[in-house]
Amino acid sequence: MRPHISVKDLSVQYGALTILNHISIDIPDKKITAIIGPSGCGKTTLLKSFNRLLDLQEGAKVSGQVLVDGEDIYDPGTEMTHLRRRMGLLSQKPTVLPMSIYENVVYGLRIHGEKNKSKLDQAVEKYLREANLWNEVKDRLHDSASRLSIGQQQRLCLARGLAVEPEIILGDEPTSALDPVSAEQIEQRFLALKNQYTIVLVTHILRQAKRLADYVIFLYLGNLIEHGPAEKVLSSPRFVKTQAYLEGRFIEEFPIAAELDLCGGAKQDFPFRFEESLRGLTEGQIFKTLVDNEGLLRQILDLEQGQGHKVLEVRQISSTQWEIIIEKRGIGYSI
Repeated sequence: MRPHISVKDLSVQYGALTILNHISIDIPDKKITAIIGPSGCGKTTLLKSFNRLLDLQEGAKVSGQVLVDGEDIYDPGTEMTHLRRRMGLLSQKPTVLPMSIYENVVYGLRIHGEKNKSKLDQAVEKYLREANLWNEVKDRLHDSASRLSIGQQQRLCLARGLAVEPEIILGDEPTSALDPVSAEQIEQRFLALKNQYTIVLVTHILRQAKRLADYVIFLYLGNLIEHGPAEKVLSSPRFVKTQAYLEGRFIEEFPIAAELDLCGGAKQDFPFRFEESLRGLTEGQIFKTLVDNEGLLRQILDLEQGQGHKVLEVRQISSTQWEIIIEKRGIGYSI
């Protein structure tokens, strides 16, 4: 799948608090990507990094890169109005503007200089239809948007976002404040629109991720634990923390019995020191190794399949280093 957004070694801090820790991920083009994880794990922070809304958060410090179609949006020369026009945002609670339904839809178009009444009229109908709202409001376009139901307001916000012709739709738990019928209407709109837009949703509803997502990202405590095609991640996750979250179980940290640093020149000792470290463990004990080479990382992940030892987690801890957590299984030592 071709990436539309590429995140490279992204970290976000608020003061001394780290919210996202060295995240590297590709968001596929014209698919629905769901970001899942428990509350406080960094889901919304990751979403807001895509359109630089983090700039509005006092004390936020961002490092790394976010590339949209290859353009680094955190480059000092990035034009913010152009960037945010490329991305529509639906928040948890709909935020209609204190004006008519019509003026809500054309608000962004007017900001960008569109004055032609015929074009504005056409845009209102087109995007209210795309949001599945036209038939409900076509006879009261000049009524206040605040008179709409919450579900209708959220669809109006979707129409307003689509009117500036973005490439990407971001949704921060966009159905959490809606009743089931309104939530289903929003979900159906996303499914209908995904062939035209890249859609990225934060959701705490696993059923929603299963219904909508083509791709899933699982975050825990600011770390990227697992990502991949939705069917694979949600049905047969590779890592135990993902499995625990999907099953509604408490996520525990691993008791580390031994550690091995294979960075720098030490990687030349692989696999001998690796085998030696495992030899000293009993079955079920947990082993942590540190690597700074993607080739070696892949070697260890591939060798897991042949020897039966279980890789529990892979965590990027800097731009060039990864921690691999392994559970010893079986009686063999050799990797």
